Amino acid sequence: MENSPDLPNYDVTTRLLHEAGVPTGAAEAHGIITGVLCAPGGARFAWEELVLGRDAGRDRDPQAALSRQLAALHRSTYAHLNGVECDFSPLLPGDEHSLAEQIEGLSDWCRGYLLGLYAGGVPPSEGLDGDAGEVIRDITRLSEAELDASLADEEEARALVEIVEYLRVGVQLVFEELQPPAVKH
Repeated sequence: MENSPDLPNYDVTTRLLHEAGVPTGAAEAHGIITGVLCAPGGARFAWEELVLGRDAGRDRDPQAALSRQLAALHRSTYAHLNGVECDFSPLLPGDEHSLAEQIEGLSDWCRGYLLGLYAGGVPPSEGLDGDAGEVIRDITRLSEAELDASLADEEEARALVEIVEYLRVGVQLVFEELQPPAVKH
């Protein structure tokens, strides 16, 4: 499973978050950023507090490298969601990570995405109609994903690739349904 080449590196982002004492991981941070950007008016929302924690401005002075990394992640995600190529991709652990770590990263990303959406004012999935509501309900189920010991690693890996592709398309659909055309930049 590969991330988009212009997304900041997953492992570097994880390390920088950890070094700054931020409990949020890279996948969850990207999910939060993506969810906020999908929410109407989310591009102007203070996503940093969600990623770094409620007291980010008072108790933590994030390292400059972390600030640059998160800003790059935000810019890249915004560009992908607004692009004509529909090349959005979630930032997840790559193939060099165990399948269990990849599935945990997927769950973390989904939880972060839901948090970002709700913080941006999007109601719970039951409140949305149509395809966007269905995608959000699916992402809610995926946020609880666990490794299925009854499946072989190859089957799990194949299923994970399919789920990530679904997320790519589904998140783009949610973005397009929730963002009025005049708001897109």
